[in-house]
Amino acid sequence: MSQKFAAFLARRTVRFGGSLILILGLNQGLISCGTSKANQCRQLILITKQMAEEGAKYRDTTSTEEVLKIADAFDATATKVERLNLEDPVLANYQGELVEIYQGNGSATRNMVQALESKDILTAQLAQKQVTTIGQREQQVITNINVHCQQP
Repeated sequence: MSQKFAAFLARRTVRFGGSLILILGLNQGLISCGTSKANQCRQLILITKQMAEEGAKYRDTTSTEEVLKIADAFDATATKVERLNLEDPVLANYQGELVEIYQGNGSATRNMVQALESKDILTAQLAQKQVTTIGQREQQVITNINVHCQQP
């Protein structure tokens, strides 16, 4: 079972790593944004970056408890993103998508842990596929945020 957690987290790390690169690129692109838009971008980016860093802490874990901490971090991140007051309509749309993504990741991660603990491999594999799909969606949203925030 611990190998399955390690494999799951290795996949998560790849996603977090890509997110971090996009986030860092986004920070450089903020120079061309208007003040209000730039501040809104920074707020959204900071929270996303913090989630990536939190996930990286548990990159090599085989502990069920630590995997569940990641699920908690997803939920906390969803709440932080949801509480942002973003006036830019495009960023507000991405905000909603990120909330869904982080909530979905938290739920799928918990489902995977529960399935692995009960030795329900089929359900664990399904949850892992959900996490992968959600991760791909997150990559696209972060790319879209990056592009939007680089526009004047």
